[in-house]
Amino acid sequence: MKRMTQLIATGIVFSLMMPAFADEPILADSGELYVHGVLRENTCRLEMDSAWQDIDLGDTTRADVNLVGKMTKPITVTLYLRDCPEIPTRSANITALTHTRSTQQPAYQARFVAVTDTMRPELIKVTGASGIGLRLKDSHGKTVKIDQPGDTVLLNPGQDSVSYTLQVERTNTPLIPGPYHALIQFSMMYQ
Repeated sequence: MKRMTQLIATGIVFSLMMPAFADEPILADSGELYVHGVLRENTCRLEMDSAWQDIDLGDTTRADVNLVGKMTKPITVTLYLRDCPEIPTRSANITALTHTRSTQQPAYQARFVAVTDTMRPELIKVTGASGIGLRLKDSHGKTVKIDQPGDTVLLNPGQDSVSYTLQVERTNTPLIPGPYHALIQFSMMYQ
């Protein structure tokens, strides 16, 4: 009860003092905040499992590639994407006088970089064995041009992967069997 009396007394004292402070001018500064930003549509993102892949082309025999230009069966390479939005696309292609357009499909261009065969620059050079190269093709069966961005490709709504194929192909250099390998770097540029 005593505490309650003290609180009431303190309140009365402050209420009597308020008119004394009411005559004091209140000083305040004012200003403005200019706030800005950009809301962007996200692009597709490459799944990390796709960023580094170890692709086994298996065993190839001399009979499989006994003639120049002869190829083995294709091995599929799949790149997985996520969070691809449905956005309008308009892009000029590297193929002369062609454009790619869509009102709701996202688009990408892929670029593959590798050491190419000196006699057959459309083939990827292998280290180790000799007399063979690797042919990389897109999902339409067209040979991918190494070290150049490809034409713009539209993704279907909900599509979360893009596929390519690799094939061993006989070149005109002497055939020397043995293990081989190649490194192919790639980048995906979203429109």
